[in-house]
Amino acid sequence: MESVDTLEFHKNNPGESVEKYVKRKRIELSHEIRLSKKIYLDTKYWILLRDARTRKNVDDNILQLLHLIESLVGGGYAICPISDTIFSEIFKQTDINTLRATAQIIDDLSQGITLLHLFERLDLEIFHFIHTKTKNADFVYSLNELVWTKIAYVMGFVTPSSKELSPDIDCAMQKAFIDQMWVMTLTDMLDQIYTIAESWKPIFNDFSQKLNEGKFSQIEKQHSFKQIFLEELSGILDFYKPSFQSLMVSLYESEIGQKVAEDEIASDNAGRMFANLIYHGFRLNKITSELPTFRVSAGIHTVIHWDKERKYKPNDLYDFHHAMGAIPYYDYFLTEHSLRHLLSNKNLSFDTIFHCKTISDINDAISELSQISSN
Repeated sequence: MESVDTLEFHKNNPGESVEKYVKRKRIELSHEIRLSKKIYLDTKYWILLRDARTRKNVDDNILQLLHLIESLVGGGYAICPISDTIFSEIFKQTDINTLRATAQIIDDLSQGITLLHLFERLDLEIFHFIHTKTKNADFVYSLNELVWTKIAYVMGFVTPSSKELSPDIDCAMQKAFIDQMWVMTLTDMLDQIYTIAESWKPIFNDFSQKLNEGKFSQIEKQHSFKQIFLEELSGILDFYKPSFQSLMVSLYESEIGQKVAEDEIASDNAGRMFANLIYHGFRLNKITSELPTFRVSAGIHTVIHWDKERKYKPNDLYDFHHAMGAIPYYDYFLTEHSLRHLLSNKNLSFDTIFHCKTISDINDAISELSQISSN
């Protein structure tokens, strides 16, 4: 692993908090890749391209796609950042040689860049929504300037801290640690965490049976696509009410500069009120591209409930999380035929709201991506 030692620099240049420092690095990173088209490869495509590179699969079309993407990334025309869902799925592999080959191709095509973890993304989208509604929008960074980070933080941002150190030294140490993590590759991470790969647990249990039971018990009550969408959204918002409450408290404390008493937090209804605000914003069509993760998540489940023949499948939640990351933030999404078909539902209008092209056919992928360098 490349060694970076910036501790002395940060000790001699204090003043910037850890939070502001990592935010600045993310913004700088987003500006570095702003002209590159973002391609989301789901796990199937990463495996296909890995096998093509290692000559385990010599399908001519897949080889052509591999060489095309390598050329686009090498020329700065495109980049293939991963997500927490991709990371979790690839580490279900227990053969070290296969896993290392997967990590290497991800390092090459992602350039060590990943989308923020789902929960960080949700927090960011909520903060962004509030700031754009309460401040001058011209002075608020776009979501696309804030959602990219380096692969060491694919599962969330963490940094060491010690109360034994003075605040200035502790801050300098954390920023130096961030600099080291910024150059870490997935292959570096593999060397450190492979020992736990054999006991790696899936991030999603198989809830397909329960989801199907819930769907078919309500199927006769379905009246309109919009009604089902709002019911799905309501369920998601109920789940996140405690998070809304914490975020509202955090926003208040940062604006006022003082802590909120525990009894005030317990009696406050800010989380419920914010959930209601979001619900009615969607109901009245006042929210379009804002809060994209909520829209994509609720929309996907709505399509499944709307289709009386379609059942939830064991791997659906992984597919849905790929879509929740890809649709709002990438230019192209390469995935399965079934998921592409689901996402193309005209009631969702994802193609017009988010401008992400979802592709499932290898030849279509080659045709679409070949146009990137000529545009």
